[in-house]
Amino acid sequence: MKAIILAAGKSSRLYPLTLDKPKCLLELEDGKTIIEHQIDTIRKCGVSDILVVVGYLKEKIKEVLGDQVRYKEFNDFKKYNNLHTMYSIKDELDDDFLCLFSDVVFGKDLLKKCVDSKEDFCLLIHNKNILGDTMRVKIINGSIVDIGGHIPVEEGDGNFIGVAKFSKNGARLLVNQMGKMVNKEKHNNDYYTIPLINIAKSNKISYVIVGDEPWGEIDFLKDYKRIKKKIYPLIK
Repeated sequence: MKAIILAAGKSSRLYPLTLDKPKCLLELEDGKTIIEHQIDTIRKCGVSDILVVVGYLKEKIKEVLGDQVRYKEFNDFKKYNNLHTMYSIKDELDDDFLCLFSDVVFGKDLLKKCVDSKEDFCLLIHNKNILGDTMRVKIINGSIVDIGGHIPVEEGDGNFIGVAKFSKNGARLLVNQMGKMVNKEKHNNDYYTIPLINIAKSNKISYVIVGDEPWGEIDFLKDYKRIKKKIYPLIK
């Protein structure tokens, strides 16, 4: 199994903090960056092959991480969202893999539940309160049938926290479906999770509930302040 961290985007919602550094290089309570925390957590779960997909201010990420990880570059980050980022590394999606958004903070125990899943698809889902700033999911009979910000908050069954695991077969299905979408302009701003909606029509999209375990996603300054002071100290 390998881990893929998607870290190509500009994170403009966090300006001015991200004008001179990618969001994943924001520091947490002990001075460790978000992406360094992710890498440490991934390794604690027994995964050593880590690929970071870089774009915006890519040299700064490489300067911090050095040879701890492998890199792929996605230089069209101004034009496309991470559906295209993920498809650009389709040759890497040839076996079991984890995929992480680079702005999520979580603990080892939570990630291990995802790593240990035997399903073709396994997404980490938080269902205690449905949030407006995250991707919502719809669940029917134990399978995710819809995912994305288009789902109204009042109709969501949970929030996708940005961490998922795919089996080799799941990776194949994802690549095939992405290939049908990337050449259509209407998908330029889509996340890589959008293909799962079509995949779910004939395949089970499994999930693990986060429960009471601490986690956080950083979209806005208020998220960063909360995670730095209240969430990260519980899991570092």
